[in-house]
Amino acid sequence: MKNHRMKPWALLLIASSISCGLLGQPVRPPFTVTWFEGKCVHCKMATYLERVQWVSAKEAWGIGSRPRGAGDYVLVHTTDAGRTWREVPHTWQYAGPPAFSFFDASHGWFSCWNVECPQDVVSLEVRRTVDGGKHWQIMTREEAVTDMAFSDDQNGIGRKFWIDDTGGVARTNDGGRTWSNIDIPNLKKIERTFFLSGKIAWVVDDRGGDLFLFRTLDEGHHWEENRVEIPDGWPELREFSFIDQNHGWLVMQRKEDDGIRILATKDGGMTWLPLAVPPVRKYDWWSEVVRFISDKVGFVFSTESDPQRSKEPAYAVLYTVDGGAQWQKFKLPYSVYSCQSLDATLVCSANRKNSHFGILTLTPSVAPGFKRQAKPKANAQARRANSKRASDGGRV
Repeated sequence: MKNHRMKPWALLLIASSISCGLLGQPVRPPFTVTWFEGKCVHCKMATYLERVQWVSAKEAWGIGSRPRGAGDYVLVHTTDAGRTWREVPHTWQYAGPPAFSFFDASHGWFSCWNVECPQDVVSLEVRRTVDGGKHWQIMTREEAVTDMAFSDDQNGIGRKFWIDDTGGVARTNDGGRTWSNIDIPNLKKIERTFFLSGKIAWVVDDRGGDLFLFRTLDEGHHWEENRVEIPDGWPELREFSFIDQNHGWLVMQRKEDDGIRILATKDGGMTWLPLAVPPVRKYDWWSEVVRFISDKVGFVFSTESDPQRSKEPAYAVLYTVDGGAQWQKFKLPYSVYSCQSLDATLVCSANRKNSHFGILTLTPSVAPGFKRQAKPKANAQARRANSKRASDGGRV
């Protein structure tokens, strides 16, 4: 195993980069924003749309919620790009969202571990569908997972559920029927997990200061360990995400003022460097902050006003096309919850005033790495044929 330490933080360099990197807000943003108000049809529980996974441009699965007590949660489904959603029967769970993951449009998994899934008792369960949700098969009532990803219809990895929240990482090679524990050397306690696929995953161990990051590229058979030094005063790990096995981002938040600092890696987590992002705050802890659609193009979502002082919070998005060296800031009248990259577009579940099932898309005008295809030029023979047809009055 390798143990890589980050270089000391260059605070003066960061401050200089921030002052040089932030551009004034242009008249027109270099991306297209669309939003529409979705609806949950005949829903008994869901009033808010939370995490969403798109399996195509039209079809997606998500978590619907209702803020009552510790919260009600249910699996929801759309086949018309998010304009209408329906609750999936027998997927309601109390005090925490169930887990779900789709390998493709046909193969998906659902797991729950609380009242009343599927009965009015605390229960553990993993289900699988092989026909796009038309039918669900109970794979096991002995295990539950709180996060998971699959590499095919049989093999996957996930985080097992335990009552005291000490569940470890496990793998399955029989479609979710059985889950075997994975031993990760030197791991003390899991703080967060991120599963990019059924083979590639990261685990974060927060030991009260620095973070210890573990990565596997082979379904958990081997792990790399790396240490991430966190500056004093930024103890809260808010989120972390990757778009491939190399490029990822850590978001640290300071609770006393909700300020956010972002670290980026280009080598899978071996080394981390701070991004020169202008001051960002995010008061709603349940929603995402950072989402990239490539190693260069990314968005950071910010809450501008303090909800304790203003009834109407103001939202903004910061945008970069060079991996975070420079940023542009734009007002955004939506509260973003969860986003996913889909065909060079960022698709998000988002709220606007009294609409809680909205879908927001942010599409860069010209994104690095996505070149527009030029129209092919007609060859000489085709040009001569077209000219002859024109001279013959268009007859073939």
